[in-house]
Amino acid sequence: MLPHWKKNPMLGLGIGVGLVGAVALAVTRGTRRSPREPIPDAISPTIFATRVAQTSKGQIVYHICGSGEPLVFLHGYFLGASSYEWSKVYSHFAMDREVIAPDLIGFGESERPSQAMDASDIADSIAELLRQIVAGRPVALVASGITCQIALLLASRHPELISRMVLFMPTTLRTPAQSHALGMGFAQGLPCLKRFIYRNHLARAPFIKNWLMRAGFSKPENVTDETVNILTTCAQQYGAEHAILGFLRNRRRFHVEDRLANVAAPVHILWPEAAKGFDLAEASDLCSKLRNPSLQPLPGAAAFAPMEMPAEISAAISQWLDAGFSKANVA
Repeated sequence: MLPHWKKNPMLGLGIGVGLVGAVALAVTRGTRRSPREPIPDAISPTIFATRVAQTSKGQIVYHICGSGEPLVFLHGYFLGASSYEWSKVYSHFAMDREVIAPDLIGFGESERPSQAMDASDIADSIAELLRQIVAGRPVALVASGITCQIALLLASRHPELISRMVLFMPTTLRTPAQSHALGMGFAQGLPCLKRFIYRNHLARAPFIKNWLMRAGFSKPENVTDETVNILTTCAQQYGAEHAILGFLRNRRRFHVEDRLANVAAPVHILWPEAAKGFDLAEASDLCSKLRNPSLQPLPGAAAFAPMEMPAEISAAISQWLDAGFSKANVA
């Protein structure tokens, strides 16, 4: 027996046209320009000024407040990422330091180019930013997640720019579980379909809230509407998918093991022990390759502890930074 559509060529033609139309609709919806939504003011504390710097890689929006030793906070690579990740933490340091919190190119309010950028490109843009705004003063640098690789690359290339570093959960996303924990577990397929999935599913508030409650926070009840709103708005900005998709295509170019021996600055690693899929052995392995490392496990902290438990993270960072100051003063 022939299938019914083979008996009726017009029916088969209709099915074919329907399938082509469905794919065309998916591609159109997945690639068309979406309206740019205003990012909520809560992305940074009200006492911080918002400024724009032009670099050779694109415009960088950053938030700045205070005076004293420059202290720079770099957010990680994850779904809806921006400087908001550190906003509940960095405000604690503005009384006695000059705090600077940029949105990396491709994220938040900064430029979101369509071409893929690797760790080298991002490191170059940060170096340009620092030379513009800190007037030759070396900075203390705080970074998280994948961006820790960029921070290490920056310190290895430009030791004059970095005095010391705090790295929260430095990772290269070795496993699928780690990618899922950061909201980057994309299905395999054509790039246009990935964009469609990103814009119509992943970058929506229900998915982001569920992901944070399931994998990002140690306690689901700590996920706030503000956090979901800001991550969702940043994730839905036009071109926001380019940075993450570019990373997923070129993740090996974010591995900087061959540069670690050139990092002269002291490096303090904060490792969240409750982060799902992230083992302390990863931090220990990194310490073995650095010249001047220290490691501090954080019991009860999950992958997004800077947003979930900012007081504890602020205290851990402050304790190490202040201890460093004391040693320098004694010397």
